[in-house]
Amino acid sequence: AWLAWAARAMGRGGAGGRPAACERTIRLKESADERVVPTGVNKHQRGHPNYVRTSKFTPLTWLPLSLFNQFKRTANVYFLFIAVIVLFGSFVSDFSPKDWRSKIGPFVFVLLWTALKDLYEDFRRREDDKRENSRVVKRYSCETKAFEETFWRDVLVGDLLFVECDEPFPADLVLLQTKRNDTAFISTVML
Repeated sequence: AWLAWAARAMGRGGAGGRPAACERTIRLKESADERVVPTGVNKHQRGHPNYVRTSKFTPLTWLPLSLFNQFKRTANVYFLFIAVIVLFGSFVSDFSPKDWRSKIGPFVFVLLWTALKDLYEDFRRREDDKRENSRVVKRYSCETKAFEETFWRDVLVGDLLFVECDEPFPADLVLLQTKRNDTAFISTVML
């Protein structure tokens, strides 16, 4: 059985009970084998295509990726080159007029400080991701024929959602109808 919902643009139906050319119809299937085009899009990210992950690092990749990103800067490559020259001059031959600790110490301190800053920022991003993924939204269920609360991370492509007034409205949603068929103001502050 199909449940049909029509958003009528002109307010009248076409001939034979079919929608007129100016109408849009949404049909919800009650079966579990719902078809979403393109196929396989709901299998993305282990079945959670709406899961938000903005963090850059894992505990294993934090230091290597942070150092890699730091050495993309020309100044850090320059100071690494100077540190290698000073180390080479201090330990291989005695031609370096500077003590190696005066060059290596501040350079390592700056690299470590920036890596710790990256770790802190990534921790904050991970907390923001948890908060965003744990927000509650009302999703239409074909089994109960009602809107049920679920987490944003569990929303799939093709789900029909009910967004309350003054709640955040993600950019990947399509507004079908307002509560009183009025105009809707959608803030783009979070884009």
